[in-house]
Amino acid sequence: MISITKSADESGRLLKLFQELLDSLPEGTATLGSKRTKNDDGTILWLTPTNKCAAELGAHSEDGGLSLIDVFFGSGTTFELNGDVDELLELVRRLGLAVISGRCEERFGFLGVRGKIQMDGGKVYRCTHYFHPRLYPKTVRYEPYDHDAAKS
Repeated sequence: MISITKSADESGRLLKLFQELLDSLPEGTATLGSKRTKNDDGTILWLTPTNKCAAELGAHSEDGGLSLIDVFFGSGTTFELNGDVDELLELVRRLGLAVISGRCEERFGFLGVRGKIQMDGGKVYRCTHYFHPRLYPKTVRYEPYDHDAAKS
């Protein structure tokens, strides 16, 4: 279990959620990492899959509480979420399960990156970041963390 020094109770809940996501995977499928922000006022957590074609998943929260959580995947597509703590944690869990299942992609275009995560039930979350120029556009469709689990 990873411990986070100076973490608030809410950051501990986010860590617990990421630990639960990791524990739901077969052993060796991913690793959980954490670190304090540069200003030591928040926590960054991430799951790194052993499948190099799967997307890394992460989240950032400030120590003051979880009314704002940044969730990121792949090359850094980031969704800024705010609202009720319990609802946010549930949304982070659902986004995490979608990324772990390989239901995410990033489109690298001439001027930016567009990320997409497809949730259970068909709802799609999209985010675009501009001023990330790329000479040759491409789309990266990420694979599941565990191919055997994705088939069942």
